[in-house]
Amino acid sequence: MFSIAEIFYLVFSQLAVGGFVTMLLIPKGLVGANFYRLMGGIYLLVSGLARCANLYLQEQLITFSSFFGFWQDTEAVLVISFVLIIFAYTLSWWFKSSLITDILFFLGILCGSVWILFTAISYFQIVQFPGGQFILTFQFLVSAVLLGAVHTGMWFGHWYLVTPELPVHYLRRFNTVLLCTLIATISLFCINMFFRSQAKDVVQFNFHYQLIFWMRLGIGFGGTLILYFISWDCLRPKSVAKDEVGATRAATGFLFIAIITVFLGEFCSRYLFLSMQFLF
Repeated sequence: MFSIAEIFYLVFSQLAVGGFVTMLLIPKGLVGANFYRLMGGIYLLVSGLARCANLYLQEQLITFSSFFGFWQDTEAVLVISFVLIIFAYTLSWWFKSSLITDILFFLGILCGSVWILFTAISYFQIVQFPGGQFILTFQFLVSAVLLGAVHTGMWFGHWYLVTPELPVHYLRRFNTVLLCTLIATISLFCINMFFRSQAKDVVQFNFHYQLIFWMRLGIGFGGTLILYFISWDCLRPKSVAKDEVGATRAATGFLFIAIITVFLGEFCSRYLFLSMQFLF
C-alpha cells in the first residue's frame, strides 16, 4: 500500500527538476543575479522536501545526518547529488563566476533528468501493458516540464515588476511550453485510457476513484487549458500594446492560478497511478 508521501515525492521531485530545466527559456543576462538566486533557493527547498519524503518512504528518521548520509540506492545518490548541485549553483551567483555557474547549471539538468529516469524505472513493475515502461518514463519527463514551466513562468512574470522593460515574448515562451506539455500530457492520457480499455483484470472505478479521475480531467486538464487561453489573450500583441505592464501582471496572475490546477492534476494522476496501478 502506498502513502501520501510517495505522491508528494513524485510530484515534488518532478517540480524541482522541471523548474530548474525550464530556466533554459530565459537567456542568461536577461535578468539580474537575484532572479537566479531566488529560483535556485526555491528549487533547493523543493528538492530538499522531496529528499525528506524519500527518507520517510525508506522508514528513516529525517535528520541532517540521514539526509546526507543515507545512500541506500542509486536514486538516493541522485537526489542528494541534485540537492548539492543546486546549492552550489545558487551559491555561485554570489561569487560571479560565470564558467562555474554554467557548469553547475548543466550538471544539475543532467543529474535531475537521470533522477527522473531512475524514479520511473523503479515503477516499471506497476505498468500493465506492453510498451508502458516507455510511456511511463515519457510521462514523468513531460510532467516535470509541465510543472516547471508553470512555476518558473509565474516567478519570471513577477520580474516584469522589477524590470518593466523586459521583452514580453520571453513570458510567452513559458505559456507556449505550458500548452505543448499540456497537449502531450492529454495525448498520453488518451493513449493510456485506450490501453486500459483493452486490458483485463484492471482495478475498477468506484465512486472515490471516479471523483479523483474527474478532478484530473476537469481541473488538471480543463482548468489549466482555460487558464492558458486567458494568459495567451493577455499576452497578445494587441493587449500588450494597450498596457504592457497590465498585460504581464494579468498573465502572471493567471499563471499563479494555473500552478494550483497543474498541481491538483498531477497529484490526482499520481494517486490514481499508485492506487489503481495504471497510468492516468
